[in-house]
Amino acid sequence: MDITLEQWDAAFDSQAKAFLVAVREVAALMGDGGRIFAMTYAPGSRTGGLQPWVGMGSAKAAVESLVRYFAVALAKRGITVNAISPGWTEDSVLNTLPTQAQDLIRNWHVRGWTPMGRLGTPEDIGNVVTLLCSAQAAWITGQVIYADGGASLMNAEVPTEIQVG
Repeated sequence: MDITLEQWDAAFDSQAKAFLVAVREVAALMGDGGRIFAMTYAPGSRTGGLQPWVGMGSAKAAVESLVRYFAVALAKRGITVNAISPGWTEDSVLNTLPTQAQDLIRNWHVRGWTPMGRLGTPEDIGNVVTLLCSAQAAWITGQVIYADGGASLMNAEVPTEIQVG
């Protein structure tokens, strides 16, 4: 409720508007069969609990919508457009949080919020990009790929101890 219009505009300019401009520009330069990616953040675009991120979460949701529109618009050229939505990842925005918050998030994931028992790494996310760039992924377009070790599968209403048993 307290976000200023300047903060809102900054979030949308740096995310949705930037993606819109970038795709329009790069599509004009691309040959057939290329790949375009966006980086989003699933919890920010699907939930409303992290109130300070209202602008960024809304902007990421807009990017995910743009991915679908561009996927349709560029499909006949064989250009795929997808979003990669990492979960909490080491060496990322996580490192900008206070140490206490970082420790809480890491421990939360190790205890089961991420079924794979760890945070992601930059290499994990790079591997998703590599996969989507491969010829075998030419049929995948307009999708949001959750690269989160299964965290997006967890039910926030049920303790993790019950879910991962």
